Amino acid sequence: MKYFYKNIPHWKNDELIKSLDTFKKIYESRPIKNNIGGMQFPHMFATYFILKKINPSFVIESGVFRGQSTWLIEKTLPDSKILSIDIDLTNREYISKKAEYSNLDFKYHDFSNIPHDTLVFFDDHVSHYERLMQAKFFNIKNIILEDNYSESKGDFYSIKHSYQGFGFNHNYKFISLIKTLYLFFNEIIKKIFFKNYNISKDKIISRLKDHKINKNDFNNIEKNIDIYYEFPPIFFHSENSTKPMFENKNFEFEITKEELLNYNHITYIKLK
Repeated sequence: MKYFYKNIPHWKNDELIKSLDTFKKIYESRPIKNNIGGMQFPHMFATYFILKKINPSFVIESGVFRGQSTWLIEKTLPDSKILSIDIDLTNREYISKKAEYSNLDFKYHDFSNIPHDTLVFFDDHVSHYERLMQAKFFNIKNIILEDNYSESKGDFYSIKHSYQGFGFNHNYKFISLIKTLYLFFNEIIKKIFFKNYNISKDKIISRLKDHKINKNDFNNIEKNIDIYYEFPPIFFHSENSTKPMFENKNFEFEITKEELLNYNHITYIKLK
């Protein structure tokens, strides 16, 4: 199938366009003006709109990078608590005074006593299938997924890959393979020479992103989903995208067309 939907929210296109005008002013005050490789206007607007609609009291952000998304969350939800997670926090250019930071992976946190309306925003390039299972385990129902790319795109296994009937084959570059081998043997050597050393599996597994095709994946995902909504692109993106907000690409906009067309299928999911 080109794209999947389930119980999509009643968010009208006119409402999206009206919110777009409001968001443009917010975007102008962003701390990182050139955020290549991170969130840009379409991704930020989609996240902003969904956050406004869900209005969670606690937001968990998995994947910080330079910090633009952290800024967006606190700007959108000034009264909400924020936990920002990244196993490497050294790339931050914007550091929030409000958010709590952690370099522990999402799955290692204590989420045994969090608000029922908690939302998790996954922008960490980890398999969506694994992250949904973990969110289900923690009873976190509201989820925003970044980079929900179609087959042959992206750098990890996405929900879109699963429902379109594909797995994910990571085409490693030679240097990347050498680094993975180095990390593996380094951990093995430490295990040999240090009796109580615990191998850091995450260092290795995080680099192994292949996912064999499994037709059962999406069946297992779908039965746990109450709402599945892929946020529309501003302009037409591809046959695998939902209907765009604007039909006419000649619409006047202050942001460059290149950035406006930088769409990555941001998806809102509510689990049962």
